[in-house]
Amino acid sequence: MNGLIILDKPKGMTSFQAARTVSRILGKEKTGHAGTLDPMATGVLPVMTGRATKLLQYLPDTAKEYEAEALFGIRTDTADADGAIIQTGGRIPSGDELESVIRSFIGKSRQIPPMYSAVKQGGVPLYKLARKGQNVERIPRDIEIYDAELISFSEGRAVFRAECSAGTYIRTLAEDIAAACGTVCHLTELRRTRACGFGIGSAVTPAQLEEAAANGDAGSLLIPVEKIFADYPRVFVNDRLEKMFMNGVDFDVRDAGEDIGSGTRVIVTGTAGTAGIGEITADRKLRKLWQSRT
Repeated sequence: MNGLIILDKPKGMTSFQAARTVSRILGKEKTGHAGTLDPMATGVLPVMTGRATKLLQYLPDTAKEYEAEALFGIRTDTADADGAIIQTGGRIPSGDELESVIRSFIGKSRQIPPMYSAVKQGGVPLYKLARKGQNVERIPRDIEIYDAELISFSEGRAVFRAECSAGTYIRTLAEDIAAACGTVCHLTELRRTRACGFGIGSAVTPAQLEEAAANGDAGSLLIPVEKIFADYPRVFVNDRLEKMFMNGVDFDVRDAGEDIGSGTRVIVTGTAGTAGIGEITADRKLRKLWQSRT
């Protein structure tokens, strides 16, 4: 099966475990995931299957969207509910104050990755250093918050929504929001509602996938390559050009009756359907990036 499963990742499972679960349900099909979620987080996890795993790097790098719940007045070492409490007694901001502060984070900024993250420093993931009790200086990253809003606030618990660029840590965003209010907080819930252009409405739970597989209908939940990259131009090729493409031989895209600019990725379609994904080189050659079949 070549395509994409938008998994609604359950809490308590790593992204790697989630991808392995998809593999098991689909009969040990090869899988790979995009956009790692923390074990405590739920929601949209894109999982590529079969030959399509090689296309993970080409998934649309669109904005991600999250809904998060933060508890104010308590700080943990991981900035979420999975960590140990290291500070209590912080003030509880008002709803109006919190709403204003959250909106103030919209725009471009630089964010310091949390110690408990997979970001590598000196080739070592930060979380491994954190587990040894080390706290090292981290390089700030450029991020952008496209939109953010307070959804609800009661008894020190705030639910907020954030639409952001890839690489944004919502745990850190919550802590920064709390710091701007002169207090501390930690995340108690985190749900990703959009990633790689797909929303939670397209997601399926492991149980739903398992049921579909048991009924021999798992393929109906698979998003085909053609739909994943639907915004790519199509290049229709004859048998001769298709054979060249499948053999990894570049050819002038104009031989297929197309005049497409360099750097453009395209879906290559032959007489038997989609042959693969290609890219136009500087000299207008169509170069294979991926083929859909052997």
